[in-house]
Amino acid sequence: MRLILFTGCMMISSLFLHSQGCSDAGACSIQTFDFELNPETSKGKILLNFNQTLALGEKFIFISQTILSMQYNLSSSTYFELRTPFIFTYGNLGYTSGVGDLILSASQDFFKNKNFQLTAIIAGRLKTNHANFNFDNLPLPMAYQTSLGTNDIILGMQYSRTTWNLYVAYQHPFRRNSNKYLVPDDEANPNKQYFESAYLKRGDDLYLRGQYYLNLNKNNDLKFTMLNIYRIQKSEIIVDDETVILDGSSGITINLGVTYTKQIKHNRELSLILAFPVIDREYRADGLTRNIVIGISLRNL
Repeated sequence: MRLILFTGCMMISSLFLHSQGCSDAGACSIQTFDFELNPETSKGKILLNFNQTLALGEKFIFISQTILSMQYNLSSSTYFELRTPFIFTYGNLGYTSGVGDLILSASQDFFKNKNFQLTAIIAGRLKTNHANFNFDNLPLPMAYQTSLGTNDIILGMQYSRTTWNLYVAYQHPFRRNSNKYLVPDDEANPNKQYFESAYLKRGDDLYLRGQYYLNLNKNNDLKFTMLNIYRIQKSEIIVDDETVILDGSSGITINLGVTYTKQIKHNRELSLILAFPVIDREYRADGLTRNIVIGISLRNL
């Protein structure tokens, strides 16, 4: 009954709400481990993950993101992860490619038994460039950038049971980035007028994510996800040496997703992912807008 109600809410939301925004700046990219890991075999174990997603962003920019991640189990309750993305974007202003921001995280289980697990997470998003890529000597908006251009800290907590989990997190970016995009005065085409992002200072994010697992059989399952992100403060940019507060840049974003997972040969797990937004903020200068995301993930167990 709970699954039927949850799925029904997802379907109703997608029918009656329309938007174009996803705004995960990193907190929900952090992975947490299966609390049924065998304590005798998990210590010192290294897990390698490959994840490929294709998405449509602001003005239907094509975005490809390839992520390689390494997870190391220091013990059955302490583990670390390094995520390294490679990003390619293509749209009506040009294209970019490069290594995206690195995410380093450490997770610690405080309470753990066969029925539930409570995990604390601390992480950092480390910039790989200053979010100031150009194309044809013209500044590109954040939607084309491979980095957010800031170093962020992320603090989170996850409560997991056998069929569902609840995750809360807080993300704080430090300082401004060095993006220089403002809509050119002579640009009359609205399809080439993006959210302005010159020297962007993002607000903090508060995350709440719920996931429900449905086991189909021994080797197949579905995971339903609802991700809520609240941008606490309004973002800021600089125009003509003056700080401009961006009205509509704070508030709620809600994203829904479903993942199909199948265990395959050689102790590996294959996942297919579909995600999309149903509610977003009005002004999205950070370039994290996603109309739809599809992906594939391969993980060794």
